[in-house]
Amino acid sequence: MLLFAYGAAHAGAYRCVSLNYPPLIQQDVGGPVHGLAVDIVAAVMASLGHTVSVEILPWGRALALIRQGERDCIFTIFQSPEREQFLDFSRESLIPQIIYFYARDDHSARFDGDFAALAGLRVGTVLSVNYGARFEAARPQLAIREVPTLEQNFRKLTLGRVDLIPSNVYTASYTLDKLVGVDLASHIVKLPQAIDSVPSYIAFARGRQLTALRDQFDRGLRALIASGEYRRLIELHRIEWTPELSRQVEGR
Repeated sequence: MLLFAYGAAHAGAYRCVSLNYPPLIQQDVGGPVHGLAVDIVAAVMASLGHTVSVEILPWGRALALIRQGERDCIFTIFQSPEREQFLDFSRESLIPQIIYFYARDDHSARFDGDFAALAGLRVGTVLSVNYGARFEAARPQLAIREVPTLEQNFRKLTLGRVDLIPSNVYTASYTLDKLVGVDLASHIVKLPQAIDSVPSYIAFARGRQLTALRDQFDRGLRALIASGEYRRLIELHRIEWTPELSRQVEGR
């Protein structure tokens, strides 16, 4: 039971969009959208007296609907100057995402923070996905190969069609667990040095004038964390504890 609430002047039903991004957001065939981020957003909105629906779409399509003002909110999303033109980002992060490169264990790829050293390597990314400021600044110098899903990228990696894949650790671990039966999937390794640690947010369509709701959401999220419910949801979804996640929970 949630013991925190902020009275909303007008209870509302809001429509969010996202991409399939397990274990944070996902949808099984014929089932409801679920995941850690979905539960966090739903709990905060309920504490404000609102309901929220979540529609999973290709990420580019989700962004286009928000830009056009046809949906109210989008999550989890990294902040960028380009996105700030059409989105009101929450100030509180839903969850910190730690981004790593993944490679085959028989590949000589190394990453010590120097993107220039990756010249000539094929890097598999997901269409329209942002991997944090450091990666995005280096993107023009990388040999990028884009596909619609992370699972497709991992399959390409096992076949030697790309050399490196960036991903947040939560989604990569979940996806690799699903691919255990695929040839060489067990030989995919996470390179030791993180690319970046990036806060991820919920953001509201500027054209729908939801800044007041954004501010209420921030207060509700802080209350969710303080109540212990945020920690309970992380443990319920068996999310890997990281130093960044511990700092989020402890308010540091």
